[in-house]
Amino acid sequence: MKVTLYRGTLGHPIVFPESIIITPDNIDSIDFNKVIYCEHSPKGAMGNEGGILLYVLQNEDKLATYETNIDLDKQSYEAVVNKIDQNIHLFIGLYGGMGNYVYVNKDAPFEIDNKYNCLWYHSKNTKLRINCSVTGVFNSVIIEMSNKMTKESAGKSKK
Repeated sequence: MKVTLYRGTLGHPIVFPESIIITPDNIDSIDFNKVIYCEHSPKGAMGNEGGILLYVLQNEDKLATYETNIDLDKQSYEAVVNKIDQNIHLFIGLYGGMGNYVYVNKDAPFEIDNKYNCLWYHSKNTKLRINCSVTGVFNSVIIEMSNKMTKESAGKSKK
């Protein structure tokens, strides 16, 4: 089953690729080393039904999105939560507000774009757009990211 959602890539026409619904059949094919952005919303967070959104780097210049929610497939939802926990060392955790959690790959270069309310992942040849699930998550994430970047910059200047 696939769901059509908005995703875009800079330098190419805005496209609307389909998100891949996470199932027991494809969950093991998701390489968490290539997950660059992940949102986890437990049931009840910001009125959410409990959802997970993954942006996975397919090659240097292409992202795939995977999604599930607890009402669609509780088993897959819980399996992805476990995979996130097993691979937590790969990510920087950010609070997305109202019970939502965001994980960004530690090695992924991101740019915050307040004009378009998105993040840009800087790949080798282009920038790939990352859309948070809702505006409230984006607003919380950019505050967290800005604070962490400021702290890191301050730590480097003291050395």
